[in-house]
Amino acid sequence: MRRFCFFDLDGTLADTDPDIRGAWKAALRDLGLECPEFDEKFVAGPPIDEMTRILFPDRFTQALADAVRQGFAAHYDHDGFPETKEYPGVLDEVRRLKAEGRTVAIVTNKRFSAASAMARHFGWVAVFDGVYAGDMFCVPEIAARFGATPGVKVRKPDLLRRVIAAYGAAPDDCAMVGDTSSDFEAARENGILSVGVAWGYGTPAELAQADVVCRAPGQLPSSLA
Repeated sequence: MRRFCFFDLDGTLADTDPDIRGAWKAALRDLGLECPEFDEKFVAGPPIDEMTRILFPDRFTQALADAVRQGFAAHYDHDGFPETKEYPGVLDEVRRLKAEGRTVAIVTNKRFSAASAMARHFGWVAVFDGVYAGDMFCVPEIAARFGATPGVKVRKPDLLRRVIAAYGAAPDDCAMVGDTSSDFEAARENGILSVGVAWGYGTPAELAQADVVCRAPGQLPSSLA
């Protein structure tokens, strides 16, 4: 039994795409940016810097990504997530895993402020043992607890490594549950089991990178055996 189960958020626990897309489009409007291929290219889940580069490959700069991040946050963090919906049955299975004595935590590319706000909004703080995001180390006291450099955002593989170490867990006792290649890459780089969920945003090619694929929430416990 894998005693430490780490879950992605977007596309794994909840369908967050409608609210994320709306905030992105509002931010781009505010900046006077047009992206005719937005709906075709956009995927919820990757870091804002990465998605900005995908949407604007010929004009990408760090300053542009920072401006998009600021605008996105202004629209996304304060609307109460009106269109975000939990995937049916997923949180029931997470509660079952926790009742079995497993540690369950969220490890996400989402900004820490948004992930924490969403966890409070949906009552996940009573379910999960922690919420971890790559930009959380920008908070000095959090960085100090994890031995990270204050003010530096880390990649998901590095974030996962620090979370595993914080729990004192062995790799063969851990699993990363997610829906896209960033989740499976993070698991692979840390030598832990990757479990792909078919109800999320990942393409068939991405899901093929996972060690195990769940077609329905009820398969989670057996996938994490």
